[in-house]
Amino acid sequence: MTTDSIMRSVRSLILLTCLASMSSLWGCASNWVSTGGPDSPTGGLSIELLMEGKAQQMVRLQLSGDGLLKYAGGRDVANNVYSWEGRVDRADGQAIAAAVRSGQWFVDPPSGDGNETHTWWIKAWDAQGRHANFTVYGDAKSVQTVYDILNKIASSRFSSYLDALPEPSLDRQLKRESAVENASPSGDPGSKDSNE
Repeated sequence: MTTDSIMRSVRSLILLTCLASMSSLWGCASNWVSTGGPDSPTGGLSIELLMEGKAQQMVRLQLSGDGLLKYAGGRDVANNVYSWEGRVDRADGQAIAAAVRSGQWFVDPPSGDGNETHTWWIKAWDAQGRHANFTVYGDAKSVQTVYDILNKIASSRFSSYLDALPEPSLDRQLKRESAVENASPSGDPGSKDSNE
């Protein structure tokens, strides 16, 4: 083997590795895109939405036509790891589909208002087999609506933690307020201010 053929092989290997990495970052549509059948909460709509916002905030939401929603945030986005999975109900699925229709994602996708606060990369498939792949710079009403619905659903991942916290009681709150009122400026909560 000559040096040239070795270099070509190495370049080919590097190119294939880069392509595989890019493919795995966005995922292969055939792995998760589905129409969801007649009971699809989204009417057969599948969406992958990647948002990069201020201070390098990154969120990826993946919704399949059968209502399965996957969430990744922060470092998980770069590592192509979803940290939460949940389901979209019919009402939310229909609201998402309505926003996509009003935004004409499959006809004339939105491009945004040019605001540099965030950028959206969106891929979408519908039950008719249409595919949309577009980028939105800044705000676009239909994109924000879809994101808000999906993010609201994904936020339920915190419910089990919040539900486990003790409920604040009125007695406990009154004791806290009393302790604050009785605290002296010197920092000794046991002593009273001499000006009283």
